[in-house]
Order: sequence, then structure tokens, then C-alpha cells
Amino acid sequence: MYVFAQQGILSIVAHRTKPGMLMVRSVAREDVAAFWPEARIIEMDDADYRFRTTLPRDEVAARITQAVQEINYDRVKPIAGKGRSHTFFQVWDTMMALQEASQ
Repeated sequence: MYVFAQQGILSIVAHRTKPGMLMVRSVAREDVAAFWPEARIIEMDDADYRFRTTLPRDEVAARITQAVQEINYDRVKPIAGKGRSHTFFQVWDTMMALQEASQ
């Protein structure tokens, strides 16, 4: 699951060997820390997502739910923080291409 949020950009997947746990990954340490400031974040230089943490599924679900509850904007691209408006626009542009191709 990809999450593009005001707080950061995450990739969330099931942990391969730990049932009930999720691997939360990002290309930026601060994105994981923005959601889970107390999490132990490890850095893997050779990984596609350099920064990651392992958390219980319920904890991840609760925090993502909280982020959804805190939405107070009516347009996504303008809220992109940390100089990421270009990244959010590229995602939007890619989705628009998919939309056009599916018609």
C-alpha cells in the first residue's frame, strides 16, 4: 500500500516472517518518523526503500486512520510538504495517464 500524505510518503507491506506485523518503509527517514516518532527506524543502504520499521498491524492501522481523520484540506497537491509538490504532481500526472488509457 502506498500512502501519499501531508506527513510523508510511505510504502506499507506485510512482514515476510512476522505474522501480524507490517513493514513501513520510505525513502526518507523523516516520513516514517512523522507518523511514528518513537519507532526504531533502521537504514538499509542497498534497499529500494532505505528507511523502515516493523510495527504491529493494529498500530499502523490506527495511525493511518488518525491521519485520515485529520484531513482538513480540499485539494491534495497544494498540501505537499517538504518541497514535494513536484513529486505529488508527478503522481497525479501518472494517475491521469492511467485514467486516459482506461477509457
